[in-house]
Amino acid sequence: ESELVLKLLDTVMSSTRDGTPEIKRTSEIILNCFNELSLPDKNRVLSGVLSSVGRKGLSEKLNMFTARFQEELNTAFNQIAQSVSDRGIAKAASHVARLALLNPEATLKKACHFAVVNFGAHKFVAQILSSLPALSFKETQNLEGTTTLLIECLKEVCWGKLSSDREESQFLAFLTSFMESSETSEHWRSSPLFHLPADVTRAFVLPYLMDNFVNIQLSLQILRRALNIQKCVDGIGNHWVMSCSPFPLILSLCKLINGYTKYWQHSETTPCLTMESKDLIIDILMQLCDVVVLESQAFPETWTKSLFWLHRKMEHLDWTVCLRLKKLFGDHFKNEVPAPLFEVSKLSEDEWTPLQLEEYGAGTGLMAWLECCCISQSMKDQMLLLLAVDTESPEVINFFSKGFLVALIQVLPWCSPGEWKLIADVIKVLLQRKFLHVPYSLEYVQFMPLLNLRPFAYDLQFSVLLLRGFQLLCSPSCSNWLPLEGWKHVARLYCSSIAEMLESVKSRASDPDLQEHIKQEQDCTQEALFVYTQVFCHLLHIIAMMPDDSCEPLYFLSLEALTLYEATAGADTSVNSLLRRTNEQHFLKSVAETVSNGEQRSTLLQKIGKFK
Repeated sequence: ESELVLKLLDTVMSSTRDGTPEIKRTSEIILNCFNELSLPDKNRVLSGVLSSVGRKGLSEKLNMFTARFQEELNTAFNQIAQSVSDRGIAKAASHVARLALLNPEATLKKACHFAVVNFGAHKFVAQILSSLPALSFKETQNLEGTTTLLIECLKEVCWGKLSSDREESQFLAFLTSFMESSETSEHWRSSPLFHLPADVTRAFVLPYLMDNFVNIQLSLQILRRALNIQKCVDGIGNHWVMSCSPFPLILSLCKLINGYTKYWQHSETTPCLTMESKDLIIDILMQLCDVVVLESQAFPETWTKSLFWLHRKMEHLDWTVCLRLKKLFGDHFKNEVPAPLFEVSKLSEDEWTPLQLEEYGAGTGLMAWLECCCISQSMKDQMLLLLAVDTESPEVINFFSKGFLVALIQVLPWCSPGEWKLIADVIKVLLQRKFLHVPYSLEYVQFMPLLNLRPFAYDLQFSVLLLRGFQLLCSPSCSNWLPLEGWKHVARLYCSSIAEMLESVKSRASDPDLQEHIKQEQDCTQEALFVYTQVFCHLLHIIAMMPDDSCEPLYFLSLEALTLYEATAGADTSVNSLLRRTNEQHFLKSVAETVSNGEQRSTLLQKIGKFK
């Protein structure tokens, strides 16, 4: 039946009597026949028309179809908007198929716009278009790099014109739907994949991997979605990414990461990438390297050549970026690190080689070591194993502790949230191994607490260590390192770790199994209250040192510390608990009164005043 409809359409389109009543009646009859075809047959007719007349469809040859087309198009999508359901897909697909037969390009542009601006419509429209694989049309089928009609329409209608986070989210979801097979029914699963991830990557990612591109974040999100879809190229078993110039792609991602080494030097303009974006780029790079390593056996003749090309390009980037490609380079190259790292780590010269870098002079070994710890979980674990510290020497431990604190503040501002989490884990391990000497001062203690604080020793030491770090960071010698956004960033990193620590204290204080494990005769309530009080004081201390307008995360966390204190104190039924709470309430008020921001000070005092 589809062949007959195609022949009839070819006959009508070849007629020189366009617009006559006979041609109009004949065309309407043929269109009615098209409406009665099954979806697979509709696709065959669509494919034939697109191949013969191109993206304008029947309207290219028959002017009679242009008169009421726009009205019919609007009506059809208004009806689609009112019947968004899985049961309505077949009917809606038939309407769209008819419109696509008349003018495929205009229909796709309308569908793309409709899917992105109407909340929740992206999935339904994607299912409709996925059921019409004929629309995966390329005008020049054999020209490598030619994009499909849908991608061209998406770029023209949406790319660079998305006006809100919701529209970006819907665009991303809409695009993703064409990179993965649908699972709603056997019918949809049997449909061919509408757009391979490679097509999408070439269209929306490869041209835009530049740190000054305003939509770079969206391009990165698209690339991550594409990498999560394991599709082959031409059915030969190779991963699709191998058709997208993977080594130049890796280099582009490395250049983006390298840009973060000077991130806070761009204070005069707002960067298109955020510090949070760094984790996304790193995650994509690691996925990409994993794929390329697995696929390397498919092209052994070019593998070594490509590796050497990439390694030469990496010479112009920061050494930490090259170290991220350790898995990719394998045994082909030694790990190149600053020479001072050899002074603090037991590195084998068979695997590691020193770099003489101006910015890494004497005494910078620990900074390089921490930068290595930021690279990945496996690298962090390796660095901890290779760390060389003489724990039998008090002088060495003291010197190491001071050097670590200096290295910490030199690395902290340039850490992404994921990298900072690795550093926080490093601090925890070093404290547990007694590599770090962190004496706990009594500056925020009214009376000597006769409590069992051993279970919370790490928490208190961690909080004090970060306080000492911020004292250095806020000192006159370092105060001009960062712009305001940089201070806000380090505040967020600090708060993420302290919030996690407070949650851990809360769970241990309320978990009877843990209490039994640490062999306490009584619960941990008083100890937890002491920790909350100390953290609150440390938070306000840092707020007092930080620049104005950079402390909002710290302020909100101080409120959270008070909330935890209030909830825990209310559950304290021990003897003299009321007297103790009254004394602590006066103490907390005296600390809160030192806050310079009047509104914040008033809120803190009001919250403390409501303690019962």
